Amino acid sequence: MAKKNRKYWEDRAIRMEGEKEALAEELAKRTRKSYIRSFHRLTDEINALYAEIMSRPEPELTRTELYNLRHYSALRELIAKEIEGLAIKDSAGVTALLESVASTAYKENYKEFGLEFNMFAEHQAKAIAAQNWSGVTYSDRIWGNANDLNSRIMNDIESMIIGGKNPDQLKKQLMKDYNVGFNEADRLIRTEASYAYNEAAINSYKDAGCMEVDFLAEADCCDVCHEYRGKRFKIAGAPVIPVHPNCRCTYLPVIE
Repeated sequence: MAKKNRKYWEDRAIRMEGEKEALAEELAKRTRKSYIRSFHRLTDEINALYAEIMSRPEPELTRTELYNLRHYSALRELIAKEIEGLAIKDSAGVTALLESVASTAYKENYKEFGLEFNMFAEHQAKAIAAQNWSGVTYSDRIWGNANDLNSRIMNDIESMIIGGKNPDQLKKQLMKDYNVGFNEADRLIRTEASYAYNEAAINSYKDAGCMEVDFLAEADCCDVCHEYRGKRFKIAGAPVIPVHPNCRCTYLPVIE
């Protein structure tokens, strides 16, 4: 392998990190569209619920009376179905992204170092994608976020209807709730992709015989990552990247 200077490795790492981020961005855009479509599928049932409320002699109602309305039950079921569908889709999308990111990092680095990308490396890439590195698996986090979104939406529906808010006000609040849910999904996508890429990268550097890595902080990194900027670590003791949610820092192999 021809000797290559540090700038080559920096440029290469920045390019590969950018490619990883582009894949994460693509999934995030598809996810946003899914959340928007899900929200719009609620609007007809919300209108039907308000029509049922207005058909009552007394539009004001208690929580118990709200629970007994036919269209309220239908709306609850629809929301649960929609959010479950989003969680299933999010989980499948993230799984595919992480496996692709980890596998690509292995392949690119193995090729650079003249190693053969074999079944063992492919297995390692898939194992990285499934790792519980933050204390909670990404699948559990997705379903936890889904449960939180369901609770948030139902609480807002109940409080706003009982508080006398009109359908447009309720829909505006639910769109805010969906935006919160999407932002959580977006953060998870980018953070998990960062881990999959960097873990695959550092493992492939190790397989190639590298003993150390340099911490390459992104240009506008936060104060936490700035503390690591330019520092060299033994591979076994390198800090986990991402250092924080949405982290875009990466490693450079130290080539003797």
